[in-house]
Amino acid sequence: MPRLSLLRIVSSISTQLDRTLDKPSPIFHFLIVLCTYSLLFLCLREDPRISTTTTSETLKALAIDRDTYEFRVSRFNNYITSERFRSGPGELGRGVDTGISDEEMKRVNDKEGYNSYACNRTALDRSLGHRPAKECLAIKYPKKLPTASVILIFFNEPFRLIIRTVFSVVNRTPPAYLKEVILLDDGSTQADLLEPMDTFVRQNWPDGVVQIVRLPERTGLIRARLEGAKVATGDVLIFLDAHCEATFRWIEPLLYRIQQKPDAVVCPAIANIDRFTLKFFRTDVRYTEDGWLSLRVGSFAWDGMYIFEHPPRRSIIKRASNAEPIESITMPGGLFAMSRKYFFDLGGYDEGMEIWGGENLEISFRIWQCGGSLEFSPCSTVGHVYRVTHPYSFPGRKDYNGYNIARMAEVWMDMYKENFYLARGDLKNIDYGDVSKRKQIRNKLDCKNFQWLLDTVAKHKFVYSRSRLGYGSCCNVENHCLLRGNDGNEYRKQQTSLLLTPTRVTQHGWANLFAITDTGLLRKDWTCVRSKRVGGPLSSLWVFADYTTDLVLCPISELEIPEEREWWRDWIRKQMNFISTLQAKEPEKGYQAMRTTNQREAEFRWVYDKVHGKLINALTGYCLDGSNGHNPVPKPCVDGAPSQNWQFSHHA
Repeated sequence: MPRLSLLRIVSSISTQLDRTLDKPSPIFHFLIVLCTYSLLFLCLREDPRISTTTTSETLKALAIDRDTYEFRVSRFNNYITSERFRSGPGELGRGVDTGISDEEMKRVNDKEGYNSYACNRTALDRSLGHRPAKECLAIKYPKKLPTASVILIFFNEPFRLIIRTVFSVVNRTPPAYLKEVILLDDGSTQADLLEPMDTFVRQNWPDGVVQIVRLPERTGLIRARLEGAKVATGDVLIFLDAHCEATFRWIEPLLYRIQQKPDAVVCPAIANIDRFTLKFFRTDVRYTEDGWLSLRVGSFAWDGMYIFEHPPRRSIIKRASNAEPIESITMPGGLFAMSRKYFFDLGGYDEGMEIWGGENLEISFRIWQCGGSLEFSPCSTVGHVYRVTHPYSFPGRKDYNGYNIARMAEVWMDMYKENFYLARGDLKNIDYGDVSKRKQIRNKLDCKNFQWLLDTVAKHKFVYSRSRLGYGSCCNVENHCLLRGNDGNEYRKQQTSLLLTPTRVTQHGWANLFAITDTGLLRKDWTCVRSKRVGGPLSSLWVFADYTTDLVLCPISELEIPEEREWWRDWIRKQMNFISTLQAKEPEKGYQAMRTTNQREAEFRWVYDKVHGKLINALTGYCLDGSNGHNPVPKPCVDGAPSQNWQFSHHA
């Protein structure tokens, strides 16, 4: 008899005996566990497919846990073993080399937003080879957890992406926890998503665990999710995008946290699935070389867009272990778990919002301001395909995202909506509809104001309207405005360029927002404008020096808010350790490095002369000049020069 089959039988017998006897004696229970453990050890010791060290350690920790023993031993070992030996395109989360030309790859991606060739060659129930971190494997979840309804909304999405999502959820979720998977069709017209999908679902899941619900017409993602929540019967609602892949033990951390804290809304760690090859990029609970926790959480830009960021230091150190959830200001909105009762008690989604966009920030602010909490769980991982084109089409020419976030700002941001309208001036006078019902919900739940959110949850968030000297768009009288460069898609990129853009094409978006602070920092969120010397060998001599500007991380000592200094402390630790080592080995070089570090204060300091519009750098004494029309540079100050006359759109 194969050893793995024997493993299953022994585990099953021991559990059934334990269940059969109403009150098994401690001695009987001990003998059963001892015999089972001994047989398992003999089987696994000689089986080259299983790491005996890992299995032995796992069994030692779990053998005495009667509530979790059956699931952890039989399911975990068998599943990991079966996945390990699968082969084929895309198996174990590997990328698929389709061999198509670059021209064809570009054509397919421009049309579909992902590589359909790779998708078609990859099994619908492929293995991912993802193993949870050791801190996560050490957690013993109770057998009795809330049941879950997993809700997937789709509209004309690729059939294979949708079905692969379903397979990953059903195959990697213990049946006792999965109440249903609801495939909610928001009015799709693709032929393969109609009768062929109905037939496929009936054939593969005849027990009815997967249900298709079809709306008679297109309502949009937001209202479709509301419909999905209304038909769901599980204790917990888990919303997933229809282009995801769940990993082994993805659901237990979500359900367990909600069981502990019913008003907690929990997001899984989101792993990237490459749209070109379908390669699954694993996420680990670890610290990078720079001291960052590898898990990123959610925040927001003042234009109402969701952004990922590294968790603040205060959120990291308050946890007992890396396996514990970590607080997040906002969530991306596509993947999260929430108690069904709490979802409706909190007001569901804003039914006045249309199609897609902004609902994630609205519900995030509402969760925090109305007494709940929003978290990311490092022990739950779900892969997500980030596509080039948007998976949801937008009928007509209306800016649905702008319309929705304007509703959000009017209900939840109080006086700080001014910062939002700084970035989205085009929305200031739009008709955002009737928000009276949403304000009634806020009053009924006795929710806190946005000031509380900034003071408590988002302490590190830079608020432009707090800058008394000037904030908003910063333009000179030659009609050129400061603009953050787009050389990098990271919101919190550590260095990027500073550019100029003609006033006539300025959209007053987030990239145009700047502020001059009381301490002389010309800030753009976490970055500050720096004056740096450039040139050849003679540039070290003042008379031959030229200067340019860029946007880099603000110096730690200059950040006004204590939480900001904590945020970046780990980042500078590596730099200071390097300087210390350099001083010990090569004193001259170490002195120069330390001198350079001390000079940073002057590089970042700007004196703002409101009357003449001069921005004067403390290091050089030069004025910021925009005469080249491309990027601003420090140059000798010239009285009356229009290229050096900078005015902010707002003053406190």
